[in-house]
Parts: sequence; structure tokens; C-alpha cells
Amino acid sequence: MGGCEVDSQDAYQPNLELGKSRFQSYCAACHKLDGTGQENGPPPLAGSNWVAGPETRIIKIVLHGLRGSIEVKGKTYNLEMLSFGPVLSDEEIAATLSYVRSHLGNTSPPISPDTVKQVRQAIQDHSGYWTVEELLKSP
Repeated sequence: MGGCEVDSQDAYQPNLELGKSRFQSYCAACHKLDGTGQENGPPPLAGSNWVAGPETRIIKIVLHGLRGSIEVKGKTYNLEMLSFGPVLSDEEIAATLSYVRSHLGNTSPPISPDTVKQVRQAIQDHSGYWTVEELLKSP
């Protein structure tokens, strides 16, 4: 599964309109338009340590999905998040995650398409969903 070395691109300006559009199309049905999640449903993205944490982790989740228990804002969720790697391009994933990381009450830096591409290549042999345990072991 290999690690990822990711270069920060200070000059990168994400396409937040694309990110907002993809968020509304692919994420909002479960996480709600304001990112607050659903009671007994998917966890919130607003104020989430998973959103604000290492960019490689959130990219991996979007690329391959997540299965099993995850704690967000002091509450445990045990659901399944689908994989969007097969249907979204590196640019679309970067724009969507940049939107989520800079809106919905979050203030994390953007993620570039090159970073998504590097992560996608580094984990190309990974099959199936991620678990929290796997994500916490790798950068």
C-alpha cells in the first residue's frame, strides 16, 4: 500500500464552484448541505477532525470508501461510505475536498489535483473499503 509524499502547492487555487457542485451531487444527500450529518446516519463533515486532519486520509476515504466504526466530534458512527474513486477525477475530488475543507465551518487548506493523483497512485493496489485502523496506521 505504500506511503504518500505530498507536495504543498501554495499557489494552487481550487475550483470551489466545481467542488460545491460535486458536493451537492455526491455528498449532501448523506452529509446534508450544511455538512452537519444526520442523526443515526452519516457523520458530520462540519467541524470534523477527519476533514481537518491529514489530507491523505480524507483522499483515501473518498477514493476507496470507509467501512466500520468511526468517531466524529465525540460520537461513534458505524456505517459505510461508498467509494467515489471510480467515478470522480482527481480534479473533481480535489475541488470537492477543498470545498468541504474550507466551508461548512471548516478552515483547512485546499487539496490539489496533483496530491489526489499522488495518493491514487500510491494506493492503487488497495482493494475494498478502508477501516479507521488502516487509515490511522498510515500517513
